[in-house]
Amino acid sequence: MRDEQVRRYARHILLPDVGGLGQTALMVSTAKLELHEREPLAELLAAHYLAAGGVGNLVIHGATEAQLADIAAHGSDTKISTEGTGRDLSLSPRPAWWPGSLPPDGDDGDDGDATALAFWRGGMAALSWMADIANR
Repeated sequence: MRDEQVRRYARHILLPDVGGLGQTALMVSTAKLELHEREPLAELLAAHYLAAGGVGNLVIHGATEAQLADIAAHGSDTKISTEGTGRDLSLSPRPAWWPGSLPPDGDDGDDGDATALAFWRGGMAALSWMADIANR
């Protein structure tokens, strides 16, 4: 890692479960996401978290140029493309404690609950993916 990368990812490197080797593993890994029309917000949020966490390559199928540029702004070390292979990121299922009144796709007509669910699912998916890579 270069000096500026050590400074950028210092929080991750100090974590005993990640450390320098785990952060290096993230920086050479490739995540693959596919934006689905049903719930693209959660997948876009996961891509933002992955880019900010220093994942080396993000392959995002179905993203627009504007979405790709927005994600690229969160991770200066991340190479973002729309074609390629990598380890799939799958969204975590809806938590058991989430209100049962929401339909399964998270679209309840009220952006508050759907957005909160998208943040939870995107964040948990990115965290789970990065933890698995860093702890190998």
